[in-house]
Amino acid sequence: MASKCTPICPFRAFICTKRALSIRKHGIDLIAFCSWTGDECIGYKCQFAFCSKHALLPDGTCRLTIKTKRARRPSIEEEALKMEHELKTLRGKLKKLGVDIEKLE
Repeated sequence: MASKCTPICPFRAFICTKRALSIRKHGIDLIAFCSWTGDECIGYKCQFAFCSKHALLPDGTCRLTIKTKRARRPSIEEEALKMEHELKTLRGKLKKLGVDIEKLE
């Protein structure tokens, strides 16, 4: 599952273009603080939020956390079956046009 972009980015890519982001320690937790507004940072919702890795999507999701599906490659047998089907189709079309395929081979 893809996660939202946070100022406490594990990839260290979150940047505030106002240069107002400061990370503060509150007990054992880290809190992102905006010195421009004097409040906690709202993260990707801020108009000055930027990702140095260009991974911030418009809905606030981090592209670096999205898992992509790998395309399944067909086996050699499946490819051969597909090519045989295409050849059969082409033969039928040429036969309708009046071309004798055996003479061409």
